[in-house]
Amino acid sequence: MNDRQSNLSLKKRAKTFYFASLFFSKEKQVDIRKLYLFCRLVDDIADNNYFTKKKSKFKLEGIKKELKKNKSNDQIVKSFIRLMSKYNISPLIAIDLINGVLCDLNKVNIKDYDQLFNYSYKVAGTVGLMMCKIMEVKEESLTNKGIYLGIAMQLTNIARDIKEDLESGRIYFPEEIRNSVNCHFSKLLNDNELQIKFKKDLKLLLDISDQIYCLAWEGVMKLPVRYRIPIAIASYLYQSIGKKIRENNYNIWSQRIYLSKLEKVIKTIKVFFKLIFDKRRYYNNDLEKKLNNSLKNLYS
Repeated sequence: MNDRQSNLSLKKRAKTFYFASLFFSKEKQVDIRKLYLFCRLVDDIADNNYFTKKKSKFKLEGIKKELKKNKSNDQIVKSFIRLMSKYNISPLIAIDLINGVLCDLNKVNIKDYDQLFNYSYKVAGTVGLMMCKIMEVKEESLTNKGIYLGIAMQLTNIARDIKEDLESGRIYFPEEIRNSVNCHFSKLLNDNELQIKFKKDLKLLLDISDQIYCLAWEGVMKLPVRYRIPIAIASYLYQSIGKKIRENNYNIWSQRIYLSKLEKVIKTIKVFFKLIFDKRRYYNNDLEKKLNNSLKNLYS
């Protein structure tokens, strides 16, 4: 791995998911890292402070063209193209990912759940879909659950990163549930009173994410054991970030919420007990219908 790939690596940049990935076979770990390197490259081009927005858009549009042509001189993109061929991943899925990241280069102000789920599919559900391809999942219902898990994880990201997003002039928190601070959302960074009021709204978003994690868990339980364990760990650990936000009284302003190594180990042990003993099933037809309507015609 060269210095560039090392700087973008799963171990360095996505510690929670890296921890879960260690439970895959060595071959799958290699392929998952190739997928992650590509996703990280795309994301970093958009967030590169040394690029103008115009240059970032130009580079991302260039990668889209390379995916369509199935050819690139960039080592990370070239490796990803080989990965697409190996697992029959449609370039349209990766292009959806890039289109989602391109949205970040414009003024972002999410209006409602439909727009939130649509955006979350592009930047994270696509990754869940490509992970399903790597795990060679054939059943459509399980693939849908993989997309749900990606969306749930993105909602966790949004809840955790509200402060950083506001500092960048972006609002991913949907206007539809800005009940307490809707007219003053941009003032949240410096207004302690508004931050206290905002706890109710943040709880609503985390409640929705928890419901989507539960929908996704139905799919996790149906995966072969060799995939069920690492995906269950990734799902549980990521959902636990949201739980830690709750335990921290929804204070996302003074520190970034993350899980320590010890917390990851303890929660991983809990996952094994959950997989063995928790036989509860979860259904939310209204939410699943809303998700599917938002995702209609977005992937193939």
